Amino acid sequence: MLAPLLLGLGLGALSCPARAQQSPDPAAGNSGDFRRWLVHVDVANVFTNESADVTVGGAPVPGGSVSMADNATVTFDASYFLTPHFAVNAYAGYPPRAHLKGAGPLAAFGTLTSANYGPLTVSGEYHFSGLGAFRPYVGVGVTYAVFLNVDDEALSDVSVDNAFGPALKLGMDYDVSERWTAHAYVQQVWLKTDVSATAGGAPASARVTIDPTIVGVGLGYRF
Repeated sequence: MLAPLLLGLGLGALSCPARAQQSPDPAAGNSGDFRRWLVHVDVANVFTNESADVTVGGAPVPGGSVSMADNATVTFDASYFLTPHFAVNAYAGYPPRAHLKGAGPLAAFGTLTSANYGPLTVSGEYHFSGLGAFRPYVGVGVTYAVFLNVDDEALSDVSVDNAFGPALKLGMDYDVSERWTAHAYVQQVWLKTDVSATAGGAPASARVTIDPTIVGVGLGYRF
């Protein structure tokens, strides 16, 4: 009678780790399957923090700067989870149309140039767990900003350089089902670009700081 009892206890002890390994991970959904992909679609607003150092004819323009209006857009991103906590994220958005206007002594010139712009960001993310359906995360990466459809306005022969800059993202997912999440995020990008043009026949250039803060809300899907 003792031998079967000891055998049963031994099998029970061996089965405990196996059951622990098979228990659902908080980031994996109720099924216990590890879902490596999480995609988001968000409606976002881009708040720019612009300034510029402007030179015309080789001489700096004291107090000369630029201004840009904030833009609404739609952003998309996809995270691939290497572990339940660490993920690699690719982020992009529909390029909004921006109008770069003169500021300070350049305000009289109105709109200097117009262009579409969009960030392409690759980040490493850490996703926190242990908070139930609430899943905050933080991401650090690099952004490549692309400027498209650059049009002359008050300036002629305008060229805007694409540019790199660091990015920091804070976000959260709230599970509304096993696969669907409500999503919100704030992303800060530190970005400078060089603009060259002709102003009244004289060469002009500007080192433009944009530093956009992007705030978005939307939905996520795990698979």
